[in-house]
Amino acid sequence: MKAEQRQELVELLRKAIYELTGNYYPDERMKILEYKLERLLKSMNVNADTPEGIISFFLKTPENRKLLIDLMTVPETRFFREKEQLDVLFDNLLKGRYSLEIASVGCSTGQEPYTLAMMMAKRGIGGKVVGMDINEEVLKKARSGVYKASELKDIPEDYRRFVEVKGSLLEIKPDIKSRVEFHQINLIDPATFRPFLCRFDVVFCRNVLIYFSGDSKRRALTNLRSALKRDGYLVISSTEILNREYYDLFEPVKEGRFFFYKKRETGDDKSPCG
Repeated sequence: MKAEQRQELVELLRKAIYELTGNYYPDERMKILEYKLERLLKSMNVNADTPEGIISFFLKTPENRKLLIDLMTVPETRFFREKEQLDVLFDNLLKGRYSLEIASVGCSTGQEPYTLAMMMAKRGIGGKVVGMDINEEVLKKARSGVYKASELKDIPEDYRRFVEVKGSLLEIKPDIKSRVEFHQINLIDPATFRPFLCRFDVVFCRNVLIYFSGDSKRRALTNLRSALKRDGYLVISSTEILNREYYDLFEPVKEGRFFFYKKRETGDDKSPCG
């Protein structure tokens, strides 16, 4: 394939990914997209030789679309990421709660949902954590609750009683696994959020919205808001900022040195929880 055709293919792929998932690859990440494209072409027997034909091949069946989505949504997570932020949330903002329903959106291989379940268990808080991701392959890994033993280094000493190391593997203990469930969702598709309408006290969506922009980001935030109970909180990474253009959906609340985002009530809101 000629250089100009390859460039056209990458541009068409960027557009297809955006339309499927809302994820936008800016120009500075196009090299990453090209690398992923090479992997995708090697993993599939593509019966096409033009940019338009190749993209049509990727999109023509649910199986092909799944392969495309799974490859393009690369997991990046670890246990107890930004622990100070989590401590402030549980010990200050949510102090005195005896039961919580929490969502972890973009949960990847499950370290964040299990972290939240451990923190709830340690504090005697009941309830459930729901991990959500668009990538079914990483959800399979998450449901297994089995990781590399080397990940023990990310778990503080006073939480290690919730896991068990067996040789080269680290396993989440059953009492923590029973607190967590996993579901496949598409962050820009309201239909996948309908089963979770008004369910959660807190929705985590850390280091995910940075891959969204414009209309897709507003659609994602609207769906996240729909999953929150009245007065529920959205949690993004401490390195992220929710711009003022979204303050019609969420109200910033500062606790310590961290900002959390409280579901804003609106007069024309049609959701049953407000």
